[in-house]
Amino acid sequence: MKLPVPSVIVSILLISVTSVQNELLQNSDFESSSFHGNWFCKDCSITSYTADVYQGTRSVKVTHRSHSISSPHQKVSISPGQNYIVKAYFKLLNIHPGTMYTTVFLRVNLQTNGKTVYQKVAEQPMQQLKFGWTEMSGDFHAPNGTTSATVFLEIVDVDIDFLMDSASLQILPHDPHWSSKAHHRIQTLRKAPVTVKLAPGQSAHGVYVEFMQQKSSFPFGTAVHADHLGNPSYQAYTDFVLKNFEWAVIANKLKWKGVEHIRGHTNYTLALNAIQLLESHGINMRGHNMFWGKDKFVPSWIPAMSPSNIVHEMQAHVRDIMSHTQGKLLHWDVNNENLHGDFFERHTTDPDITHKMFQWIHSIDPSIKLFLNDYSVLPVSTMTTAIKNQAQNFIKSQVPIGNIGLQSHFYTTDIDIDVLKYRLDKVAEAGLKIWATELTVDAADEHKKAAALENLLTMFFSHPAVEGVILWHFWDGSNWHQNEALFNGPGITPNAAGQKYLDLVQGSWRSHIKRRLDQDHLVNVTMFKGDYVMHVRQNGHVIHQENFTVDSSGKDLTVHLTGDHHHVSHIVFG
Repeated sequence: MKLPVPSVIVSILLISVTSVQNELLQNSDFESSSFHGNWFCKDCSITSYTADVYQGTRSVKVTHRSHSISSPHQKVSISPGQNYIVKAYFKLLNIHPGTMYTTVFLRVNLQTNGKTVYQKVAEQPMQQLKFGWTEMSGDFHAPNGTTSATVFLEIVDVDIDFLMDSASLQILPHDPHWSSKAHHRIQTLRKAPVTVKLAPGQSAHGVYVEFMQQKSSFPFGTAVHADHLGNPSYQAYTDFVLKNFEWAVIANKLKWKGVEHIRGHTNYTLALNAIQLLESHGINMRGHNMFWGKDKFVPSWIPAMSPSNIVHEMQAHVRDIMSHTQGKLLHWDVNNENLHGDFFERHTTDPDITHKMFQWIHSIDPSIKLFLNDYSVLPVSTMTTAIKNQAQNFIKSQVPIGNIGLQSHFYTTDIDIDVLKYRLDKVAEAGLKIWATELTVDAADEHKKAAALENLLTMFFSHPAVEGVILWHFWDGSNWHQNEALFNGPGITPNAAGQKYLDLVQGSWRSHIKRRLDQDHLVNVTMFKGDYVMHVRQNGHVIHQENFTVDSSGKDLTVHLTGDHHHVSHIVFG
């Protein structure tokens, strides 16, 4: 039996002025039992409530709702040209009979040039009663001509009562120094100290050490087409991938609908051939994806099954694909875009079925990092707090979640870095490392695309919670949207954006250092973390080569020369 899952919406009104640090709402914490001059309810009843609060001694209880937007409101004048952050905590007291969960929206109605502009600031899908107090937050921009804003939670089902507490509305301040701060963080987060000295009592003339980085400890990678890799017709593509990327993800050939289009008939050939090729060249791989809960991406033979049979087929799918890929993939996107697709929840009648997906994979291979992977988190704020909440619920339920994947598809070059950092910081509150798993910038102007890409990569590389960046393709022969391409034509030639990517990832963010070494000259440098080859040279000739890895603890090396000082007997790592 399928349980109907109506969409839900709740409502809060919040608005702002131009102060950077001041709270813009009156009675924002609901500690005053009087709502005169601050909160008002649209066709509902609000009462001060002390039996259950998020913090403090009072919350507000919302009952007798007549419309989806029946909820506490507060209206404030705001200034155009500003970014604002709005937040409140809510707790459902019931859900609509016969449903497993509901959806809550945070909306803002702006008065701009005499007209009402409706914005969806945030969405909290699949909100269960057991989740209790939940943060609802997001950001919005007041365009020119804006005079006021009305922010509200909306719940479609009018029979849902709820509590609200700890609301806030503040300006998100602009940081004109974000770039210099980001570059400082890169120096402290992504580099480590390396010292080299001669063994005690030794001296030498004309000795130099040269460090050449071979791999970065920070993953940069790309999605790849399995049918292109190793295909003689796409030799340039294969060569480019193997030369320029250290991580990869098979874009489509591991998805269930493609792997098992006909029940019981699986085909992994292209995917496994690509995996073998990448593995043989030392390229790490992500698995994308085990399940995809949007109806159109589910195998066509699944929907007609009973809930128990669907679960049986899901478990069989996990066992089958793991039998082919275990030990080859380091990550799995478990239930792709779960915040946007609840097919498996609806058809198994289990609101926690995604928890079980994680547990099934983990039970087979505990070493694999398991990801949430979703969109509308960074380019817009719709799901920013939702994915943070989802991750926190998984952790609370002891689900073996490893990381949060943010797809990061940008359809404009006008990217507000203040907003981007706020959204990254918000997701980071979950306490898990973040990956940009499908980065694209869709723009016809390659120079604007290059500038936007540089800002995005700089923010990602400098953020302490971000652990890796994967491009969602790179070439106009494989990109879904042509304007996303960083490289063009049969020669895979970089456009301005592609050249910027290479300049950063293979240039500015790699270390290649040469220093003189003698008894009185200690080599003391900071280098990007990763794998290195060190050459010890004397009079221009390489007399020794050593491979080593620089991690967060750095590295101390002592060079021991032979008697004639023309050879290195060994190097001690301290």
